[in-house]
Amino acid sequence: MAKKLRVGFIGAGGIAQGAHFPGWDALPDCEIVAIADIAKGTAKTAATKAGVPDDMVFDDYKKMLDAVDLDIVDVCTPNCYHKAPVIDAFKAGCNVIVEKPIAVSRKEAEQMTQAGHDAGKLFMVAQSMRFSDNHLAMKDWVDAGYVGDIYWARASYLRQRGVPAWGAFIVKEMSAGGPGYDLGVHILDLCLHMMGHPEPVTVSAGAWLELSNKPSIMKHDPKRFTVPEEFVAGYVRFADGQGISLETSWAVNVPHGSGAMVFSGTKGGMQNEPLTLVREEAGMLVNTTPTINPYAGIASHSEEIRLFVEALRTGGSSPVPGEQAIMTQRILDGLYKSAAKGKEVKV
Repeated sequence: MAKKLRVGFIGAGGIAQGAHFPGWDALPDCEIVAIADIAKGTAKTAATKAGVPDDMVFDDYKKMLDAVDLDIVDVCTPNCYHKAPVIDAFKAGCNVIVEKPIAVSRKEAEQMTQAGHDAGKLFMVAQSMRFSDNHLAMKDWVDAGYVGDIYWARASYLRQRGVPAWGAFIVKEMSAGGPGYDLGVHILDLCLHMMGHPEPVTVSAGAWLELSNKPSIMKHDPKRFTVPEEFVAGYVRFADGQGISLETSWAVNVPHGSGAMVFSGTKGGMQNEPLTLVREEAGMLVNTTPTINPYAGIASHSEEIRLFVEALRTGGSSPVPGEQAIMTQRILDGLYKSAAKGKEVKV
C-alpha cells in the first residue's frame, strides 16, 4: 500500500468537521495528523473528532507548517483569510485544497494559483456542487454531446429565510460578501463547468439588503450583519455570445426556496430539479427523466477530496484548478462592482 498522505487543517470549524473530515476519513491512504485554528475550543473539538493528539494542535498555522511534515493542507478558514495560509502552505512544500470561494478578489486568486505553480504542487478549490449526484449526471450528458453547445443558463439558489447564524459568514471583515460569495460561487462555478469555461466579458447586477439587518424570524443577530447584501441578481455576458442569468439569496420574499439550474444548448437542454434532459426525438420535444442515477447518494465533499487525492497519486490535473476559480472570481468581483455602481461593468 502506498504511503499514507499526511493531512493538516488550517481552520477547523463547521465546514471542516462536518464536510471535509468525513472525506478524509473515508480514504484509507490518508490521515489527518495536525490541526491549526486560532479558536482553542474549536481546535480542541476538531482534534477530538479527528483523533489528533494534543501536541499536534496549534493556535498558529505557521507553527504547524514549521513543526509538522505534511503532504496536504486543507484550508477551511473564512473567505478573507484564504490567501496567506494557501501561499504559506505551498512554500512549506504542501499540496493544497481550499474552501470556496478561492478568495475575495481576482488579484488574490491569481497570487494563490501562481504560488502553487511556483511550488510545483497540486491546488484545488473545493467547489463541491460539481460533485453532487445530479450535477455529475448532467456533466455526462454534456460530455456525451446530448446538449450541444450551451448558450444560456439560469442559475437560482434562493433561501427564503436562511441567513447563517453561526460562523463568520455575516461579518464583512471575515467574509467580505454575503450570499454572492457563499452560494453564488457554487452556481457560477457549476455554470462555467457545464459551459466549458467561456471567457466572461461583462456583468450587470443588483444587490439588496432589506430583511437581514432588522429583527425577524431568522436566528442570526442583525447587529452582526455587516456584509453588503442578502440577495444578488445579475446577468453575465461572454465573448462568444453565451449568457448566464444568476440569482442567489439568504433572505428574500418568494413563495419557496430554490436550487434550480437550467441549461439551454444547440442540441438539447437540461435541468437539475428534477433531473431532466430535453431533446427533439421523432419529431417531438421530449423530456427524459432518469429512472436510476448511478451517482445517487454520493457525498459531494467526500467525492471532491477523493478526486483530489486520486489526481495527486496519479499525477493528474486538479479537479478544480486555480485558473478556473480565477474566472469565477472575476465574475464575482464584477457582480459586486456592478451592484455598487448601478451599471454594467467589464470583468
